[in-house]
This record gives sequence, structure tokens and C-alpha cells, in this order.
Amino acid sequence: MAGLQRNDMRKEAANGPYAGIKRPDVFVHKIKDNKPFIIGTTANGIKVTGVNWDSVGEVLHWINAQKKEGSSKFNKVFKDADFGGGSGSGGGAVDTKYTESLQCYYCAYVFNKAKKQIKTITDKQLDSTKIYVDATMSLSDCLISGPRDWRDDEHDVYLKTANKLWEKFGRKVSGTVYFHRGSTFMDNIYKAKKMCQDIDKATDKPQVPGSFSHDKWNPGDIWMSTLVKTKKPLHDFSNNWGELNKKVSELAGANNATDRTKLLAISLKKIGKVPAKFQEYKKPGAAAKKDYTFRGYKYGKTGDFFSSQDIYIETSADDIQFRTFGGDTSWQGEIKGSSAAAGKIGGGNVNFYTVTVMNKSFIPPGGEGVLFQETRKNDFPEKLYQMYKKHNDGQLKIRKVMDYDVFLKNYNNTNKNWKHSKIVCMKFLDVILSTSSTKKQQNKFVNLCYLYGSSDTEQSSYFVKVY
Repeated sequence: MAGLQRNDMRKEAANGPYAGIKRPDVFVHKIKDNKPFIIGTTANGIKVTGVNWDSVGEVLHWINAQKKEGSSKFNKVFKDADFGGGSGSGGGAVDTKYTESLQCYYCAYVFNKAKKQIKTITDKQLDSTKIYVDATMSLSDCLISGPRDWRDDEHDVYLKTANKLWEKFGRKVSGTVYFHRGSTFMDNIYKAKKMCQDIDKATDKPQVPGSFSHDKWNPGDIWMSTLVKTKKPLHDFSNNWGELNKKVSELAGANNATDRTKLLAISLKKIGKVPAKFQEYKKPGAAAKKDYTFRGYKYGKTGDFFSSQDIYIETSADDIQFRTFGGDTSWQGEIKGSSAAAGKIGGGNVNFYTVTVMNKSFIPPGGEGVLFQETRKNDFPEKLYQMYKKHNDGQLKIRKVMDYDVFLKNYNNTNKNWKHSKIVCMKFLDVILSTSSTKKQQNKFVNLCYLYGSSDTEQSSYFVKVY
């Protein structure tokens, strides 16, 4: 793995702790989270602490262990696990193409060879499963480059996962069982989802946001199937979300305890020293999920308008943080804390749900960039002050309202990133706190954010998680 390339900077991190975030914004996240960078083209480069990310010049300003300051262009920074690359400074993050692929080999052995739960497995036994696996990485690459602690006696993540799946589905499958990760078969599953989404998008009232990603429809990291590899199991069932998702649960055998499992999406998580746990999502006929309620908001964590560029929505479970990442990109919400629904929701999707629930939009046609342009107008400080003053006393952590001259002095010390984030945040607050927005609507909006973050929307499909 080398340093970051120009093409890398145009994409999102595909995996790792910042998966789904654009790589320029990962620089900002790593600095905020105090995670080290590696200067060089290999994992053996110099570890430094990021101080500032210049998004215009694409330069990282850093300080090393000897407290010496320096700066490096993006292409001099190693593409470590935080950027979705190989293992480096990821602090436990791993490259999922190895872990997910290797999990396929373990599962293939348990389901096709052992046909029972097992206590140990050898590399030779894993090698006998190649015919049943269609994965991104070869077995030899996984064994060489995958994280060693996932296979040690203390964790044994792969074995725990395979055994738990056999416990739940071993008696529900028959014949040869294939396991897929990044295969053509798996691609065809998501192509059917894309067909359904295109049909939905063409309607007057689409049911999902425009950027309803594959993993929000179904976050299966690997798919198990008794169907032949050339099959396109969902191709003829993509006319609408109801039809598509009914077929997914039907093929999973989720509708009835006696039904056979022919196709199953599996979400994987690293398991610690404890036994593996199992959970089903979007199971037909399951009890309704717990409702989350809107409790209020605050300017940052403390209610201090200028202390940060974010706002927080407090709910009955966790806080949802809203802000931009990278200055003029990626305004989004992120569910904080330990909730099982923790996840991210992009600004366009947040806007989709305010329109759906409250019939109000806060992002104009053209996107957040249109709002960013307002920050360059002469009357912007006064307009921002009026919005600040309007909502200040409604905060959960109330601060005394600043006089305009004090506000302006603080405002003049802010940068472009802060201004861009704050304008979207305040426009968003205006919508969810408008006089026509009811408590019921605010609760519904919060619930939609949680459901989206956990891939559990009304349009999401059946999957299981082993964790």
C-alpha cells in the first residue's frame, strides 16, 4: 500500500472507522480524534500528530514525537486503515476485504464439510472450501494479510461467527452452500436494488432519499446462498420496495420457521472474548421497534454558539450531532454514543426527511453550496445573529444572549469552515423548530434518522447480524 493518490482523494473510504466519508474529510476526522498519521509510502513511515488540514492546498500540518512541526502534501501521507487502506495507524481498524473474505472460507467449511459446530480448524481444511467461496481475496492472501488476533484462541472471531450461523441456519439449508463477498452474484443482488431505486426515484413521491446507499437497504457484508453462482435471485422482483424486500425475506426463510434458507445477508462485527450474539433485522411480523423521542437541542455540547461548528439534537437514546466535515462538504448527522442505531445520515437525506415529515426543506436546490454563498454577503453576520438570538433561549443548555457587538467580535474570529457549517445548522433548526412543526413530527423525524443510521428503514430488507 502506497501513499494517497489523486484518485483516492475523489473517493470515500470504503472501509475502516471512517467508511463512507470522503478522504479529504478523513484528515479532519483523524485530527479531531487525535489519531496519528504516517508520513511516507509504507506503514513503516514516520508517525505524526495532525494539527491542521489545509483543504485548499491539500496539505497536512503536523507535529512529530520530537515536537518538530512540519507539513506534507496529501500524496506523502500513507493510506492506512483509517483511509480505508491496509493496516497502519488504525488503532485496531482492519481491512475488511480480508476479514470478510476469510469469514466466507470458515463458514463454507462449517456448512459444507463439518456440517456441525466445531472447536478448531486448520489451514488445510480451509483450503478444501475454495469451490464454495466467491470472495474478493484469496485464502492465501487472507491468511497472510488478515489480522492475526481475529484467529487467536482468545477471540477466534471467524470460528465463533461460523458456529453461530450454523446454530441458527444449519438445519434450514440443504445441498451446497456458497458464500459470497464482492462477487458477481452479490453485485447482481444490489443491481436489483438499484433497479428498484430508479423506479422509485422516477415517481412523484419517492420513498427513499436519493443517496439511499446499498448498505442502508441491506448491510450484508457477506451473503450465504444455496443458489447457483450464475443466478440473479432478485432480478424479477424489483418493481417496488415491498415486492423486493418480500422476496429477500422469503429466500432467507424468515417468514416461517420451517422455510428453507436459500439466500441470506450477514452483517459481521468483531467478537471479543465473549460468546457470539445474533440478531435479526426487518423480520416479517416482528414487534415494532422502540420509538425515540425528540428532547431538545443545543449549540454544541455546551450551548456556546462559537465553541464549535455543530449543533446537537438530544433524543431519548443518544445525541445526534450535525455539522460539516471538510469546510464546504459533507454536512451530515451522526448518532453518537452506544445505541445500536448509531450511524451517519447525509445532509441530503436529512433534508429528505424534513420534507417528508414537515413538508419543509432547509437545503435549497443546488445543495449546501447555495447556503455557503450566503456567508459571503455583507448582511450575513446580522442574519446569523437573528437566527442565533431566535433559538438561543430554547436550548437545553441556555446561555445569556450576546449583544450584537459581542457576537460580531466573536464572528470575526471564525473561519470559513465554521461559517459554512453554522449556516446549514441554523437553517436546519429553523425547520425542525418552526411554529408549524409539532412534537409528533419532531419525534417521527428523530425516528427516521435512527432507522436510517441502523439500516432499518421501512424500505430496508431482511438481514442478520453476528456480533
